[in-house]
Amino acid sequence: MHNGNNSPMRPRILLAEDESVIAMQIEELIQAEGYDVVGIAGTAAEAVSLATSLRPDLVLMDIVMPTPPGQQPDGMEGMDGIDACALIQRDLNIPVVLLSAHGEEKFLRRARTALPSAYLLKPCQNTQIRAAVEVALAMRAHNDPAAGFRLREAHHRIKNSFTLLHGMLRMQQMQVADPAAKRSLADAGARVLALAEAHESMSDPAQQAQNGAGPFVEKLARGLFEGNTPHGPNDRLRLDVTTEPVALDAGRLVPCGIFLAEAMTNALKHAFAEGKAGLIRVALRADGDMALLEVSDDGAGLPGDPVELGRNSFGLQCLHAAAQQLGGVLDIKTAPGQGSSFSVRFQPI
Repeated sequence: MHNGNNSPMRPRILLAEDESVIAMQIEELIQAEGYDVVGIAGTAAEAVSLATSLRPDLVLMDIVMPTPPGQQPDGMEGMDGIDACALIQRDLNIPVVLLSAHGEEKFLRRARTALPSAYLLKPCQNTQIRAAVEVALAMRAHNDPAAGFRLREAHHRIKNSFTLLHGMLRMQQMQVADPAAKRSLADAGARVLALAEAHESMSDPAQQAQNGAGPFVEKLARGLFEGNTPHGPNDRLRLDVTTEPVALDAGRLVPCGIFLAEAMTNALKHAFAEGKAGLIRVALRADGDMALLEVSDDGAGLPGDPVELGRNSFGLQCLHAAAQQLGGVLDIKTAPGQGSSFSVRFQPI
C-alpha cells in the first residue's frame, strides 16, 4: 500500500477488545509489526460503529465481549464479535480476523457462518497475527468490493422469480377443477416456495449468522400452512412452530426447505381427512452435538409401511433425498390414528 507520494502507507487496523490490558498488549504487538491502530472498541456494537466511521483496512476482533444492557443501538443488543464480523464484512467490505480464547466447537460453528479472514486462538504470537493480517489484506486487494453486493442481489432476484412462479401456480391451482391436478399444483407450489424462502435467507448472511436457520424454518412453515388453506387459516387445524438458532450453511438451506415443504404438505393433504381437527408441529432444535428438524401431526398416520409407500411416493423420495443432502437420514414414525413424525438429525455448522 502506498500514498500519493509513493511513500509506504502503514495498514490501518481497528482493534476490538474489552480487556484494556490485553488490548494494550495486542496494540503494541501489531504496531511493532508495522501497522497503525486507528481505534480500540470495547464492545461489538462499538466495533461496528468505529469501523463505519474510520474505515480501517482490517479489524482484529475479540469474540466474547460484554454488552451492557440498554447501552447498545437498536438491533445490536446481544451482539458479539461473530455477529459484528458478519456485519462489517458484509456491509463495509472490511476483512475481520477473529481473536478468541475459545476453541470450542460451538464457537467454531458460528464463526464459519460469518466467514472471517482468520480465526486465531489467544495468546497469539506476533508472527501469527502478522501472517493473518497480511493474508487478509492481500485477499482484500484482489477481491471485487462489489462481489458480496452482487451475490446478495442475485439471491434477491432469484427469490423474486420463484415468488412470481409460486403465485402463478397458486392461480392455476384455483382455476382447475380436477382434485388430482389441484394437489399436484399445490405440491409444486410448496417446493417453489421453499426455494424462494431459501434464497431470501441467503440474501442476508448477517441475519442468518446471528439467528441461524430458525427464522427461515418458521417463516416457511407458516407460509406453507397458510398457502395450503386457500380460504385463509384453517380453523380446524393448528400449527405450532418452535425453533432454535441452529447454524446452517447456505448450501443446505435448500434441502432444509424441501424437507419441510414435503413433510408439511404430506400432513396437510393426508393426515386430516373429512374435516378432522388436528395439530401440526414443526421443530428445529439442538440435539446434543447434532441438530434435529422434525414435522409431526396427530392425524390419521400413514396408510401402510413407510418403506413400501416410499417405493411409489415421489414426496417420500424427496424427503429421503433432502435428508441425505442435509447429511442425515430420514426417520419416520407412524401409527394408525396416532399421527406421523418425519425427522432428520444432522450435523450443524
